[in-house]
Amino acid sequence: MVPINNKKIKLAIFDVAGTTAQDGGLVVEAFQGAMASMGTPLGTPEMDRMTDYVNATMGQRKIDVFMHLCDGDADRANKAHDRFVEGYINLVKAGKLQEFDGVSDLFNRLRENGIAVGITTGFPRDILDSVIDGLKWAPIIDFSVAASEVAQGRPAPDMIFRTIELYNKRYMTHIGAEDVAVIGDTESDMQAGVTAGAQIIAGVATGAHNPEQLFHTGATHVLEYAVHLPTIC
Repeated sequence: MVPINNKKIKLAIFDVAGTTAQDGGLVVEAFQGAMASMGTPLGTPEMDRMTDYVNATMGQRKIDVFMHLCDGDADRANKAHDRFVEGYINLVKAGKLQEFDGVSDLFNRLRENGIAVGITTGFPRDILDSVIDGLKWAPIIDFSVAASEVAQGRPAPDMIFRTIELYNKRYMTHIGAEDVAVIGDTESDMQAGVTAGAQIIAGVATGAHNPEQLFHTGATHVLEYAVHLPTIC
């Protein structure tokens, strides 16, 4: 890796599934299981349509996705979301979620160079905690924010701002988005970084959206893997 020399970056905020963790289709698997249990059979045009929407909105808060797919029926959306959460946690507990090679080393390297590590996700806290536990990240990250803990999920910048707030509270500083790098694999990650005003908005080509989509929605850089972040900051 190229040494990290940019002292202006104080905080790197990473997405989880598709960016630092190899989702491998687990989101779709858990989603389809949830909707099948709600009466939409696998292999039908309706399930295919819903799955296309899930893929297009990767990175966004999952309850928002279910609300859209359930046509605003909050009761049905919440039931489907609960089943999705249960299904995804079971997949994580089964060991099906793995980090991309070198991610733990990257987190350690950043922190050794004075850059705090935050992770954000469109998942609720229950799933995020299971991911942190399953991947043994607790000792090597500084902050984590779930979409369920802010007013709006991506593409709104709320999770970025919340992470900055946690940083400033812990270290009694006043950093802003200009001191931050945002790293993600989806259009909504890039949009959130742009709206927040992050100095670096790095897309990674390991998840839901391709480099052209990432640049189109505001990426300042697109990396092959998240572990290449030190080459640009």
